[in-house]
Amino acid sequence: MKRGKTGQIQISFGMIFSIILIIAVIAVAFYAITKFLCVKKSAEVGLFKEELQNEINRARGGAETSETFDGNLPVSIKKVCFFDSSKPAIGKDKELEKELKKYMESNLFFYPPKSCQYPKGLSISYINLDEITKENNPYCFSNLNGKVSIKITGYYGNPVMLSYG
Repeated sequence: MKRGKTGQIQISFGMIFSIILIIAVIAVAFYAITKFLCVKKSAEVGLFKEELQNEINRARGGAETSETFDGNLPVSIKKVCFFDSSKPAIGKDKELEKELKKYMESNLFFYPPKSCQYPKGLSISYINLDEITKENNPYCFSNLNGKVSIKITGYYGNPVMLSYG
C-alpha cells in the first residue's frame, strides 16, 4: 500500500455554480428588502408632512384652535425640526445648523439624515416661523418610539404657532 497519495476533494462545476447562484439570490433579496423598507419610510415621512399641513390648514381656517397633533415617523428619525435659515442658529439644538443649512428652501427638517431617500427638508405653509424659532432656531420636536406630538395653536387667517404637545 502506498501511503504517500494526497486526497482530493472534487466538486463539480454544477455544484460551484449552484453555490454562487444561491449567494447571488440571497444578496439580491437583502438589497430588495432594504429598498422596500426605504420606500416605506419615505411614505411615512410624506404622510406625516401631509397630515401636519392639513391640521395647520384646519387650525388657520376656523375659530381659535389649540390641539395636539400626534404624527407617526420612522424610529430612525430622532428629531423633527423647524428652522429659519435666514436667522442664525440659537438655543439648545444650534449644532444642527450646518446640516440644516443644506436645505435652504425648506422650513421642516428630519434629523439625522439617513441613507434612505426620504426627503430631509420640506416646507410647511401658514406657520409663524419667526415666533416658533424666536428662542430656539432650530425648534425641534423629539421622535419617541415613532411618535411626534406637536401642539398647534391658531385662529382664522393668521399664521399658526407650533409648540411642544
